[in-house]
Amino acid sequence: MNGYQALMGGVPIVVVLMVLYYVVFGSLNVPGAAVAVLAFALSFGSTAGTTMWTAVSGIDIIQEETGLALGYSHTQVFRKIIFPQAAQQFLPQLVGQFVSLVKDTSIVGYIAVQDLTRASDLIRSRTMDAFFPLVSTAIIYFLFCRLLAWALGLLAAKVDPSNQSRKIKGVRP
Repeated sequence: MNGYQALMGGVPIVVVLMVLYYVVFGSLNVPGAAVAVLAFALSFGSTAGTTMWTAVSGIDIIQEETGLALGYSHTQVFRKIIFPQAAQQFLPQLVGQFVSLVKDTSIVGYIAVQDLTRASDLIRSRTMDAFFPLVSTAIIYFLFCRLLAWALGLLAAKVDPSNQSRKIKGVRP
């Protein structure tokens, strides 16, 4: 594991968010939302990259050698043989990681970005009632994450090579 992946995997995202906002961009006038997007992109990129790399490196070298023997270039072998097989492995995991990313955005209030969780905290502090704002926030996050997982699951099924029809030139079905 390289240093970037080790750092991003070993430091909680809330700490990354706060270091970027208060230390790295502290003296600059960078909006909190931009810092949040950067922090989550760095974190998600690290985990997604590791997931994809693991899936691609798990494909047997014989697959590549066979594609090259059939006359494909290295790029064509990757695009037509290696990547579709790896995608079957990493797409379900990426869906889960993306849903987790959405749930992780609930911490952006630490850098003064208004979000659903921060709004529920403000309502809770004004009404002195914790139940309704927090339960409402939980329900909204739950429904949104379920909808997102469903939509991404449909997308993953659509691009899954095992769901594609197989056409062989010169052979009639």
